[in-house]
Amino acid sequence: MLSVLPLLAEELIVGNPLPLVLRPEAGTPSHSDNLARLVAERKDLLYSELYVHGGLLFRGFDVADEGDFQRVARAFLGELKPYIEGQSPRTKVGDNVYTSTEFPAQFRVTLHNELSYTRNPPPWILFYCHTPATVRGETPILDCRRAYEQMPADIRERFESLGVRYVKHMHGSSLGMGKSWKDHFETSDVGTVESYLAANDIQWEWLEDGTLRTIARRPGVIRHPVTGETHWFNQANLFHVSNFEPRHRERLLRLFGEDRLPTHAYYGDGSKISDEEIEVVRNVLWNESVFFPWEHGDVLILDNYLTAHGRNSYEGPRRILVAMG
Repeated sequence: MLSVLPLLAEELIVGNPLPLVLRPEAGTPSHSDNLARLVAERKDLLYSELYVHGGLLFRGFDVADEGDFQRVARAFLGELKPYIEGQSPRTKVGDNVYTSTEFPAQFRVTLHNELSYTRNPPPWILFYCHTPATVRGETPILDCRRAYEQMPADIRERFESLGVRYVKHMHGSSLGMGKSWKDHFETSDVGTVESYLAANDIQWEWLEDGTLRTIARRPGVIRHPVTGETHWFNQANLFHVSNFEPRHRERLLRLFGEDRLPTHAYYGDGSKISDEEIEVVRNVLWNESVFFPWEHGDVLILDNYLTAHGRNSYEGPRRILVAMG
């Protein structure tokens, strides 16, 4: 189907459909405006390919800066989704365009589907490489259909039948650990926050020190809304306290206790997910991932339901931007 477009299509890794790389044909304009026009006018074809491949990597286009990226993202998504409820530290650099994550460079970020702990996760997520890291810094991606297939049956069945309970504790000042509730919801108005929580099936409680506790039960496995395929879909491995290195984890438990951790994950019925189970999950996701080095100007479009992403540790400057919708 893509043969009708002025693009050269190839697998990045022979035999692996994720991601499909799309480059401008020789002699065709490569300016970012041309890319924006293409993704706006031929969304139907791109959607069809995304449902098969899970991700499209546009490479060789002149996407020079965040302004160019924002135009491309808007052309594909229309209205960009704000990062409400978002757990990762980010900086907003445009109209709902953010840095991908500001988690310390020496740590890797495990694979996850963006905002899968929310009631309405974004169907699409776009990444843009302005500055690739000097060493590593890849954004590994994962076919969640394959993750579902490769997950041990007992773990898969528990996530599928019970779902995941996500628990957050968000401080109310500028001095607490992690993001405040004001940063999470991009507002300082308590009424606005409570209205959002009520509308999104989130239990909440204001603690005596101004901390906001939220509890949300979400699926661990879903059926894709278009293809009908069953696949892995959650962020339990990222929320679970064992995601932190042992020394940091021990410090968190000493400071807060399990019942006041900034984030933690349980099975949907409230039973514990063991360290051993969640480590198996992390290993399956990481081992099934695709890694590729970023190049300046790359734009990666992912079906956020079918495809998880993470971040490798890195050295040197790195600037990757993200938009969702």
